[in-house]
Amino acid sequence: MRTEEIVDACFCALFIPAIVVAISGSRAALTLRQRALRRGWGLSLISVALVALGLVSMLLIRNSPRPVVEGNLWDIRGQNSSEEHSTQFRITDAAGQAVQIRCWYSGPGFVAGERARVRYVAYNRKLLEMDMLTGSYQKWHLRESPGELGWWWWVAVGVFCGSFGYRQLAKARQGETAT
Repeated sequence: MRTEEIVDACFCALFIPAIVVAISGSRAALTLRQRALRRGWGLSLISVALVALGLVSMLLIRNSPRPVVEGNLWDIRGQNSSEEHSTQFRITDAAGQAVQIRCWYSGPGFVAGERARVRYVAYNRKLLEMDMLTGSYQKWHLRESPGELGWWWWVAVGVFCGSFGYRQLAKARQGETAT
């Protein structure tokens, strides 16, 4: 199992129960204090899951090796603009190993069967640099970012959820002192 899959599985293992806890706080059979507690703990767990996913992913991307592969491009697939990555392709290295690479670029330059040198992030297989070595796009160079800054969005959403969780827990504490 790849590290990226382990991180995703851990996120789901925390995120899904957190949603269940938060939703269970809307049951009418509960007191106002119990509702606020469940919503607060659920939102707090959602916050922890999102912040942890973002920070761990950024850390793993930053510390991941940046291997260089030289080989032939194949299985080139463009994605819709709503997808995370615009283009995916495979490159076969000298040892015969195929590596799937993802990048934001969508346009000319990716030609199946042409030889290229690719440097990518090992953790998320995100393209960093590509030089075409043969074909009509020979000497064409593409450079992209490793993608770690995109994870700040998840951290921000987690902090936002955490603020609502904190408010709900504060509301529960006020209800506790009022009784």
